[in-house]
Amino acid sequence: MPYKADHALSLLTRAQGLGRMAHAYLISGPREAGLEDFSARVLGLVSPAGHRDLDGWAQEGAVILRPQSKSRRISVGDDATEVGTIRYLERMIHRTTAPGGYKLGIIVDAERMTQQAQNAFLKTLEEPPARTLLLLLSTHPDQLLTTILSRVIQIPLLPPAGVRQFDEYEQKLLAVLQRLSSHTSGSIGSALGLKTDFQVVLDELYDVIKEEHDEEFDKEKEHYAQTTDGTWLKQREEEVSAQIEALYLQRRDAMMDLVLAWMGDVARQQVGAANLDLPQYQHATARLAEQWQPEETTKRLRALRQLEQHLHTNVNEGLALEVAFIQAFGR
Repeated sequence: MPYKADHALSLLTRAQGLGRMAHAYLISGPREAGLEDFSARVLGLVSPAGHRDLDGWAQEGAVILRPQSKSRRISVGDDATEVGTIRYLERMIHRTTAPGGYKLGIIVDAERMTQQAQNAFLKTLEEPPARTLLLLLSTHPDQLLTTILSRVIQIPLLPPAGVRQFDEYEQKLLAVLQRLSSHTSGSIGSALGLKTDFQVVLDELYDVIKEEHDEEFDKEKEHYAQTTDGTWLKQREEEVSAQIEALYLQRRDAMMDLVLAWMGDVARQQVGAANLDLPQYQHATARLAEQWQPEETTKRLRALRQLEQHLHTNVNEGLALEVAFIQAFGR
């Protein structure tokens, strides 16, 4: 069950007071939940330094890893002197101590650890130095290995009420939906145009995900080319392809959730509901609420929900989008 930040912190404060503080926590939630700010408050439970952000804690001996390079991945590292890698964390966690005597390690965007990095990190999770506190921060905890999830206490956080942020691709999709409400919709042509715009956003998203993983894989090939045979390379290539596909499907699901939230707000405005999923766009959804009859909106929502279900089967993505968008945004 997700917690509000203050409630979660009170539970941790109680655990610390009773001497039951665990050595490893996974703090998860959407970007709006402020995972880094919350983790800085957690560190204050074991150290008197009391910094409000992780940069301040880094000056006190906390070892903080963030995704590195263009690929935005956290790797194992070639050796323990390579900053920002798991081997660097393993080395420094034994050498540095924050005020209060605790050794502090924080991995930001922990889901960005490569599979090899996650496996390497298991050793630190299983055998941490005495008086160690490890915090993993993640907006996508489902991408972490089950072996890691089983060795941490999970703290899912709720975002503050009324706060929601969007990444680059979500913003592009919202711009597409805004254009929908700026003119009278209904033709098959406009529905197919909307489908094309949506597909472009998905294609861009896939390309970025693939580029990130391919860059990391190229580094691995260079490193292991002289020490492993072709069997390992083929197996690893299949693993990378599966990771790319899994991450893309997850992001595509998030995009579909956004479309459903948009259409849901149209329906909510038609019945005078006070709470909207996307209050920042209430003027745009209100225009659609005026254009469509409530029964029309219900049918359109049903078509989008069916699309969401179909996308979890082996259906052709492009064809499924085309049919559903005609039903949802055409007459």
